[in-house]
Amino acid sequence: MSDYGAAVADYGRTVVRDHGVWLTALLSVVAFLGLAIYANVGDVLSALAAVNWRTFAVVIGLTTIGYGFRFAKWHYYLRYLEMGVPLDASAITFFSGLMMVVTPGKAGEIWKAWFLKEERGVSASETTSVVGAERITDLIALSSMAALGLLVYSRSSLPIAVVLATIVVGIGLLQWRRACLTILGRLEALPIVGDYATELERFYESAYRLFQVRPLIVSTLLSLVAWGLEGVALWLVLDGFGLEASVVIGLFVFGLGSVIGAISMLPGGLAAAEASMVAVLLTFGYPEAVAAAATIVIRVGTLWYAAALGTTVFLTYTTTR
Repeated sequence: MSDYGAAVADYGRTVVRDHGVWLTALLSVVAFLGLAIYANVGDVLSALAAVNWRTFAVVIGLTTIGYGFRFAKWHYYLRYLEMGVPLDASAITFFSGLMMVVTPGKAGEIWKAWFLKEERGVSASETTSVVGAERITDLIALSSMAALGLLVYSRSSLPIAVVLATIVVGIGLLQWRRACLTILGRLEALPIVGDYATELERFYESAYRLFQVRPLIVSTLLSLVAWGLEGVALWLVLDGFGLEASVVIGLFVFGLGSVIGAISMLPGGLAAAEASMVAVLLTFGYPEAVAAAATIVIRVGTLWYAAALGTTVFLTYTTTR
């Protein structure tokens, strides 16, 4: 095995050990089993058996197209910051990073900064700001989807309003350049932290640019399309059970479940996302077995498909170079 291959293998083991991917997979099975037990295992299995696998193929297709839009956002950010990363390297980095979606809050996607630094010598502090901007604009898009459903169905929108308000305040503070630079200047005098003053300043300068009006609007729109497609996928799954459904319900349930999963900081939003999706579907009158089955299908077709796709891309890249 080459030195590079050995390094990749070691890193793969580190990911599994430190980020607990194996544990997330195990807990996901436990969560799905919990849903099945709650809704009656036999009924859930019957509902899953009734799923038209052409519908599941469409779910995978919509999710893949969504990843295309999310990649467009990622590459747009890199070009906006003038990092000079070629399209092919950008694509390998982005799609490989999908294997980290099962880490808490997708924080493991910071790996993309490490990967680009190793492969292209790109500043990790700048790329980390891109990963952060990705997550924030994703949260804005998902919160907007959830807010749409909350408004249409006259449910309390306070939790979503709090999330969006927090994001707006955070972006506002980030754009208060004078205050932020003053704080960074004072951090230079602190032990340990001061050693990273240059990296922190690069991170701030990149984040400051990424959250200006134009890139914020462009990236949020791309996020809305990408995540909206996954909401549409959930609607198609629900519609496949022969029960009345609407696109808004799909967008609402998927958006709200994803937001709750994200703020829970559990790996992949595990349990929190599933429980919230099932709970909301039950309030719309869906049978327990259908709510549980639809949630299992959409989580496998989005979250775990992403992890599988990312792992496949990464392993293919490392074994063919």
